Amino acid sequence: MTQWSMTPRIVTRLSTALLPLLLSACSPPPTAAVARAEPRPPCTADTCAPPPYGFWGLNGYITPEGLTDLKQRFGLSVFHTATVDPRYALTQILPIARDAGVKVTLRLTGDHPRYTTPAGDFDLDAWKAALAPWANPDVRPYIDDGTLFGHMLLDDIYTFEGRAPTAAELEEMARYSKQLLPGLMTFVREKATGMPEHAGGRYEHVDAVVNQYRSREGDVEDYAATQARRANALGLGIINGLNIANGGDGSSGQPGWGEGRYAMSAEEIARYGAVMAAVPGCGMFLNWEYDGEERWSDDSVGSDYFDDATLRSALDGIGDQVAARPPAPLLR
Repeated sequence: MTQWSMTPRIVTRLSTALLPLLLSACSPPPTAAVARAEPRPPCTADTCAPPPYGFWGLNGYITPEGLTDLKQRFGLSVFHTATVDPRYALTQILPIARDAGVKVTLRLTGDHPRYTTPAGDFDLDAWKAALAPWANPDVRPYIDDGTLFGHMLLDDIYTFEGRAPTAAELEEMARYSKQLLPGLMTFVREKATGMPEHAGGRYEHVDAVVNQYRSREGDVEDYAATQARRANALGLGIINGLNIANGGDGSSGQPGWGEGRYAMSAEEIARYGAVMAAVPGCGMFLNWEYDGEERWSDDSVGSDYFDDATLRSALDGIGDQVAARPPAPLLR
């Protein structure tokens, strides 16, 4: 978290939890470091901070007051949103986030129709054309200071009507992103076991994947372990999270964002979140979603539901656990 050492909230977290966890098995084995015989890289604000924790969405909260509120209530240190307009990002999203000491990950190229062929296939050239306007020197300072923390290359890679992107195309997207925006972490919204097979076995340019747990995925411990093994095998970093708005088992009784789905209960959030936050190498934790404007299937607003005291406590508890994790940088 940016400026975590300056807040009483995080000092408390560190004093009670961080030191023993830094010595746990989640840290890279000492033998591996000796075998590589590489010097430890200099400590920076990003590489030595605990993994960022936050939410997708935040409509209605991307304001100085809104981000300050969510930092205090949930320990927010990162949020994900989308825009195709560099000027809007540079005049609104990024300055507000920087002033609040919060990181941002962005989807920069819009929705699927912007890069889909008439036949419904993914169109790599159109995707590159959509990204080109972001080659703006004014973006650089926000990457350098860590405010712009990541670029989500693609959302839901298997929802094209025609052909989905291949591993080679995902790699080229990440390579092109790093050419235009050096130093910016790249990730794909897809769980590790859903990533296309790479011809070389391991990805080289895509930095991370998103494992966003839903109750229908099965046992949470099995899911967490399976996704972590697969991400490690593919050479991908781990972004974990919960689908709090649509991934419940029905015990909450609260209809979710989608018809026939349920939001998670406080008990589910606490139980699933503890497992997903404890995965070794988890470099960021994002919940989908906290939103003050979007209507759910029963016409309720998600942030109203999650503002219940027991739900707030459960979400805040995950934030505490993530804040106590050892650093796990995602950028190669």
